[in-house]
Amino acid sequence: MERSLYQPSLHSKCKGKCESDATNCCNKRILEYKSDFKEQKSLVQEIIERAGHLCIFLPKFHCELNFIEFFWGRVKKYL
Repeated sequence: MERSLYQPSLHSKCKGKCESDATNCCNKRILEYKSDFKEQKSLVQEIIERAGHLCIFLPKFHCELNFIEFFWGRVKKYL
């Protein structure tokens, strides 16, 4: 396999969540720790930035940080 990262003795990913201090518990975790994998932007982010816009990912369901959550909370009063 590419760069010999794949380890057939490991699962593709852990059942549930990986241990917080584990670095090689599954093949997914091994990839997550590689610098080129961490630096890869998502396709959505690349398309938005290519169009000249700023892409900011905000935490879900936090109206203090996300205007649409605040707005939707106000709209619900009238439904």
